[in-house]
Amino acid sequence: MIRRFALLAAAALVACSSSASALGVAPGDGGDLEAGAEAAVDAPAPRASGYCEATADFFCAFYLRCGRIVAATADECRATFLETCNARYEPRYVDLEAAGLLSLSSAGVDACGAHLATVACERQISDLMGPCGGMWVGTQPAGAACGLDVESFACAPGTTCVVGLDLCGKCQPAAAVGGACGGGGSCGDALACVSATCVARRQVGEACSASEPCVLGASCTGAVCVAPAIVGEGAACDASRRCAYRSACIGGVCVRAALLGEDCAGRTCASGRCVAEGVAKICRPLLDPGAACTSPLDCRSASCVSGACRALPDACFP
Repeated sequence: MIRRFALLAAAALVACSSSASALGVAPGDGGDLEAGAEAAVDAPAPRASGYCEATADFFCAFYLRCGRIVAATADECRATFLETCNARYEPRYVDLEAAGLLSLSSAGVDACGAHLATVACERQISDLMGPCGGMWVGTQPAGAACGLDVESFACAPGTTCVVGLDLCGKCQPAAAVGGACGGGGSCGDALACVSATCVARRQVGEACSASEPCVLGASCTGAVCVAPAIVGEGAACDASRRCAYRSACIGGVCVRAALLGEDCAGRTCASGRCVAEGVAKICRPLLDPGAACTSPLDCRSASCVSGACRALPDACFP
């Protein structure tokens, strides 16, 4: 299922405020029960524009605990996370929210934070797997359009995005364990279709086989599910040894990525595009919708159509 591949933030790279206040939801003031209930009813819905600030604390705590980022302190992680998240990911969610295709769940944000505080590092292979996939709630019913990457989150709960050869998809009902799949039927999250039946995927460290596949991102090695190793700056890298955030595998070695305004010669940009300026190459901000582009990587929407950056939703949606 493509629904939980988004990154998102995965690739996303810790303020003292709570997730509720960062989302724009007024925190309780310690008043009586009736006042608290009224405040809860009147609290504004969380907005996609607060996503990065709401998640920086717990993502950075997880990244630092598990060696997932090239950063020595929480402040360094937070600065990198916010620059990258606000440049590459949050604008795409804002576009989809404006189109009425998804919304940010404050309960989902809280659940993700609680999960990342205790999950075994090797079991959280990508940022938005497990409870963290519940931060975004789609509105598209079964049979409606969806797309790749963040556009897969447009599917409503109980459905999953199934992408075709044209790289566009349809939201399909997601069967539970034991349900039928194949021939148009699909399985829910963390499940696989084996012999036309949905089965639970095996977790990292558990026994696996052809009939008991591993969770997405893990491989069945020696009949045990194994997660890719996360390695630091300067370490050797390949498909099974992945570079930590704010680094990229270049020539078989993890190389620190450049932030905005930094020299990007011989390395990637963490949050922008590498632009030649005279004899130098500098990381500059991604382009807004309507700007001329040559690659989706130039655009904050990750969509370059007919030489111009295009806002989401993309061509998969009528």
